[in-house]
Amino acid sequence: MFPMAAELAAHPLTRDCLLGCAAVFLVAAVLDGLASKGAAGKFQSSGLWLLRGGWVMLTTMLAYLGLNAHAHFTLNGATVLLSIAWGLSGLSLFLDVTFNHRLPTWAIAGTTALCLVAAGLLGVGEHPSNGPLKQTIAMQMHIGAAILAYCALGAQALNSTAYLLQDRALARHQFGGIYALLPALVPLDRIGAQLMGAAVWLLGLSLVIGTTDWAQSERALVSAPKLIASLITWLACGWVVVQRRRQRLSGAAFARASLLAAIPAVVALYLSLHASR
Repeated sequence: MFPMAAELAAHPLTRDCLLGCAAVFLVAAVLDGLASKGAAGKFQSSGLWLLRGGWVMLTTMLAYLGLNAHAHFTLNGATVLLSIAWGLSGLSLFLDVTFNHRLPTWAIAGTTALCLVAAGLLGVGEHPSNGPLKQTIAMQMHIGAAILAYCALGAQALNSTAYLLQDRALARHQFGGIYALLPALVPLDRIGAQLMGAAVWLLGLSLVIGTTDWAQSERALVSAPKLIASLITWLACGWVVVQRRRQRLSGAAFARASLLAAIPAVVALYLSLHASR
């Protein structure tokens, strides 16, 4: 490690850094929420650029956190929340650049800010996991795939909520206020199907690796209740995707089914955070 890196590693990431980054995302959410009023384009553009800047800041903080640990930072509830916040905001930017589909900035920025505040309250590195983390490629793949799957499901939950709100607005011929900030129904529906498909594959990969570790290790890093909750989530998401492919779920029904499938995901995520304390 270079001397400068070693000097930086001597100073841990503080709670104020997390709360400051959360404030950036919160301002982005407020600016995007004000876009329905005067100077809409200006406010909306400012909120989007703040979201992008906040993601760069969060990426830098995660890199700094890894430098401080000299390898891989401690797996605990705070770092899991940080990873989810990074993945959710990053996925939103990826959809914007790749598919020209923009999820509501206020929803993404607000959710990311909540994750950062919760991580700051928990404290990074203050609640280490029980026992040393097994630094194997397989377990890193398990954790990474699970976090990406939860990010995809979180994005789909926001996407489905936006779809249902927009569908309700069109049915009632309401086009102002918050409804003016929502994307059109067709791209929301199309991206939702892609997000659910990605979640099924990522969560399936995570389940295979986690189940293998649970079956072979005397002190498995993955608990049985978390595996069961993840399995229920995977089955629910798989059912939704299959029904969508068979054209039995579409539009608002698909959005509602996606929200229901996210419920066991919240339970699995809670168990993951609880086990990491």
